[in-house]
Amino acid sequence: LNPGEEVLVPSPDYPLWSAATILNDGRPVYYRCAPENGFLPDPVEVEGLVSSRTRAIVLINPNNPTGAVYPRELLEKLVAIARRHNLLLLVDEIYDQVLYDGAKFEPLAPIADDHPCITFSGLSKVHRACGWRVGWAILTGTAARTTDYRNALDLLSGLRLCANVAGQYAIAAAVNGPDTISELCSPGGRLYETRRAVVEACAASEHLRLVVPQGALYAFPSVIGAAARGFDDHQFALELLETENVLIVPGSSFNVPYRDHFRVTLLPQAQVMGEVFTRIDRALGRRAEAAGKVVPIQAKARHAAA
Repeated sequence: LNPGEEVLVPSPDYPLWSAATILNDGRPVYYRCAPENGFLPDPVEVEGLVSSRTRAIVLINPNNPTGAVYPRELLEKLVAIARRHNLLLLVDEIYDQVLYDGAKFEPLAPIADDHPCITFSGLSKVHRACGWRVGWAILTGTAARTTDYRNALDLLSGLRLCANVAGQYAIAAAVNGPDTISELCSPGGRLYETRRAVVEACAASEHLRLVVPQGALYAFPSVIGAAARGFDDHQFALELLETENVLIVPGSSFNVPYRDHFRVTLLPQAQVMGEVFTRIDRALGRRAEAAGKVVPIQAKARHAAA
C-alpha cells in the first residue's frame, strides 16, 4: 500500500487485518456486518465505501468473531464489486470446514475466477495445530493480472519468510489425510455440544441475545435489557475476570462502534461452558439489579430567615 490508500475491512473484524493495513501505511475502512442482518454485510453499503484510494476488500468467511457463514449469492455480489472497481480480494478462509447444522461453505477463488484473489488458510483451526504456526496464501486469477502480486510475494518470501521443513511436511499430511473436524462439529461432537450449551444459555438468559454461529470457533453474544444500561464491554470483561474468574474478549476489540458485545471461544467442554454462562449471567444479574435501583435525591435543607 502507498500511504493513505484504503482497504475495506469487515466490522467486526479479526484485528490483525486492521493492524496489517495500518502497518503498511494504509487506512482500514470498515463495512458493517450488522447483528440484525445475521452479521452479513450489505453489498450496497460496501460499494458505497469504495473511493479512488480503495485497493482491496477483506472477507472473513466463516467469520471470526461472529460465526457467520456467507452464502454464495452474497459472495457473488462482493466479487462483482471488486471487478467493477479493480480491487484485490483478500479472503480469510481458515475456518472453512468448521461448520454446524448443515451450513455450507463457498470458497471465494472459484467465484472470483480470473479476478485477482488471495486466499489465506493454515493448520491452526481445522487441524488444531496452533503451535506449528503453519499457514499459506494462494494467489488466483489470470497471469496477466496477478504477475505483479506474484513477484511481490516471491520477494517477500525470499526476504522475510522462513517456513520450517517439518511444518511443510505437516501441511501435506493434514490436507490429504483423514477428516478429523466434521465429527467434532456434528451432534455429539465436542464443538457442536459446546456451541449448543452457549445457544441454550443465551436463550435462557434475560440479559443476553445471540446470533447463532453457523461456523468457526466462537460466539458473539450481546447484552440486553437492564444489564445493558451504561454497559462497557472492557469494564465488564475486567469485572468478570475479577469476580467470577471468567475470561472473555470485549466486543469492541473487533473494531465495532458499539460496546455491548463480547466473544467467547467454543473450545471448552460443554459442561464447563454451562458453568461459564452461569457465572456470566450472575454478573449481569448484579448489573441489572444495580441499574434498577432508585437512588433518592436528598432535598437541601432551607435556612430559616434571620
